[in-house]
Amino acid sequence: MNDQYDDLQRQIDQLVAQVKSNRDDIQGLTERADAADLRADAARDRADDLEARSVIDRELIAELHTDGVVRQEHVAELEAALASSRTIGAALGILMASRNIGQAEALTVLKETSQRTNTKLRDLAATLVNGTEVSA
Repeated sequence: MNDQYDDLQRQIDQLVAQVKSNRDDIQGLTERADAADLRADAARDRADDLEARSVIDRELIAELHTDGVVRQEHVAELEAALASSRTIGAALGILMASRNIGQAEALTVLKETSQRTNTKLRDLAATLVNGTEVSA
């Protein structure tokens, strides 16, 4: 009878240990999910900031053109540069969120991948933003 009791106690102890281990795993996963949510929120905030800045930049370009400070061909160049800048910023945000890295490191990753693949930075950023898989 004592052996049965010991065996039963051993099984209970194992189950208790497994439940504790599972709780620890769940807690770790919950913390990682919360951190991922925070990074995603920060990336969305950065994207919103970039969009707000682009509106201001477009308004400034339009004012400069209206005032005669900037000619029409320069307006097109400035707008293309603005679009590229926004795309690169979005790509940096994607890298920062997906790899849990800072802005400087994300820029380094993007630049190194651009050089290694002999792809223009703006084209690589557009590929990343458009969801096409890039080997970085």
